[in-house]
Parts: sequence; structure tokens; C-alpha cells
Amino acid sequence: MITVSMDVHVRNSFVHASDGAGTLLAKGRCSNTILELGTFLAPVENAARNQDKPVRIVLESTTNSRGMSRMLSAYAREAGIDTTVDVLDSRRLRVIAESVCKTDAIDAGILHELACSNLKLPICYMPDDEEFALREHLRARCDMVRMRTMLKNRLHAVLHRRAILTPQGDLFTRHGRTFLEQLDLDQAGREIVNRFLHAVDHLDQAVNDSTKDLRNLARSARWAKPVALLTTTPGIGLITALTILAELGNIKRFSSRAAVANYAGLIPIIRNSNEKHFAGGISRRGSRHLRGVLVEAAWMAVPRVPAYHDLFSRVSLRKGKPTAIVAVARRMLEDAYTMLKKDEAFRYQAVSITEARKNDLLCAGSATQRRPEAASSVAG
Repeated sequence: MITVSMDVHVRNSFVHASDGAGTLLAKGRCSNTILELGTFLAPVENAARNQDKPVRIVLESTTNSRGMSRMLSAYAREAGIDTTVDVLDSRRLRVIAESVCKTDAIDAGILHELACSNLKLPICYMPDDEEFALREHLRARCDMVRMRTMLKNRLHAVLHRRAILTPQGDLFTRHGRTFLEQLDLDQAGREIVNRFLHAVDHLDQAVNDSTKDLRNLARSARWAKPVALLTTTPGIGLITALTILAELGNIKRFSSRAAVANYAGLIPIIRNSNEKHFAGGISRRGSRHLRGVLVEAAWMAVPRVPAYHDLFSRVSLRKGKPTAIVAVARRMLEDAYTMLKKDEAFRYQAVSITEARKNDLLCAGSATQRRPEAASSVAG
């Protein structure tokens, strides 16, 4: 087998290629375009044809690794050579991540040695086109919501610097905007407030358009059934369900409920060595978008699902409410995995709205009984 390793950057990559006998075929830096890569890998292409051997290309996971792997696969198809492109998990390649001397040539050489060995290397999951498009839509919507929140906070700051007290409630409703129009502001303050309101209106329209596109995607054949299953869980709506599906990808690649929680970074860090024991916060590995929507969904589900409410109350007494809500988020993700795997709807019976409000009061009261401990790990 002919092996090619690449240390990938934004505009260029350092390439190291050799055949099965260890003969160096190509080594150096080239631009990240299909024309430049094709020219640089011409010796690899010739050796693959002459020796009738497959080609394996390995590269570390980066922001553009998916685009690079697709570009290399397209080049291999056009060249007519049997090629496998693997994106390796750079976080798990400790021999590179913890190297004292790090250069592009050294990293590419280490990758090359690992690829030529018989070791089972950690290969990243690459989403297909539909999963990638859904992720892009959801993450772009999340970015726009955050920008809108930032602008709203900046507008509040403009009023705060002028010692202006705002009315109770949302300042961006019809009543709040009437209040802003009637304010006696200086010229600079009025211009800044109007610009912020104009930008917020544009972002409101962009978020609404994005939500409309996501609703259309949720009705497609790929996502309609799993979205319908997930939304039977109290607290999980359209955006949360789509985020779970987009970030997890193929459910069959997970062997257990714990594996899903580990992938999302919702399990505690544990270090055991001899007589030393350390249990820290959650690992926070994986998608922060997935963890964010799960925590928001957990706050909605706790007063409505008895099992989640019991878990929240039990953990909050020992660890505090922030840790307890993360524990509920983990349980919700594990339940979502089970629902998708077994093709079943949510089985816990939700309580009424009146009972949910009573449970909200109980959850609020439990905060006075908890101990002031760090609340970033999943208990239980």
C-alpha cells in the first residue's frame, strides 16, 4: 500500500508520501487546491498505477478536514486510483499533541509512521451531505441568535450609561419600542439606539427565515420520523431535536448510552492512579451546540417529567442546581439515543401544567438546601 500523510493548514499542507517498500515518493509543501495537489501527488499516482497498489491518505482533524478529504477523494476518482482518505482524531493522537518539538515536517512524518504501522488509528466520523447541511443551518441560526442577544445587551448598556431605567418585561416588544421612541436622548444616544434596533430587526428576520428552512428540512424523508420521535419528549422541540440528530449523526456507531454521553462531553473526568482518586467536572468534549440545547431542554423537562424531576432534586441537594441540570441533560440525551435506536416514543408520562408549576417551586426551594460546591460534573 502507498501511504500519504498530510499536515493540513488553511492555505497549504505539508505532504509525506512513500510506497510499501519505504521509497520516498513526495515530500514538501503544496497549496490546498485540487490542481496543486494533483501536480504534487503525480509520483504517487504513477506508482499506484505501475505497482497496482491502493493509496491511503491520512490527515489530522481540522476545521477544513472534511473539505480536504472530499477534495482528495474527488482527485482520486478523476485519476482512477483506489484511494482511502482517513481523517484522524488529533486529540487522541497524543504522540503528536504532546510532542515537545512540533513542526509541520515532524507532524507529517509521525502521521506517516503511524499510518504505515498495523495500529488501529482513531478515525473521525465524517457526516454525509444531509447531516453536514443540517449542522450548518443549525449552527448559523445559533450564531445569529447570539449576535441578536449581544446587540440587545449593548442597547441596554447605552441606556444604563445614561441612568435610564427600563420598564419591566422585554424592551423589544411593541410596548418597549414605544418607550424607546419616547425617550429624550442626546443625539449620539438616539442614533446608536436606532442603529441597534435596525440591526436587531434584520437579525429577527434572518432567524425567522432560518427557522422556516429548518421546519422544511424537518419534513423531509430523512428527518421527519426521528424528529417526530424526539419531540414526544417534554422539553425537546424542533431545534433541539434537529440538533441532536445533526450532531450525533449515525446512531449505529454508538455502542451504548454511556458512549453517546461521552461523545457529547457530558461525563465526569475521572483519574485513578494507585491510591489517588480525582473526579472533576464534565469533559466538555464534543459539540458545545449539543450540550447547550440539551441543558436548555432539561430546564423545560424537569418540572414535567417525574423521573427527571426526581433526578434533579436528588443531585441538587448534594451538588447544586447547575450540576443537577447537567445530569438531567445527560439522561435526556441517553433517552433520546434509546428512542432512536428502538424506534420508540417517549414513555414517561408528563405531568399537567399546574403540577409542573408546583414542581418549579419545589426545584427553586431546593437551592436553599444545597451545599456550595463546584457544579460542573454529572453526578450519579
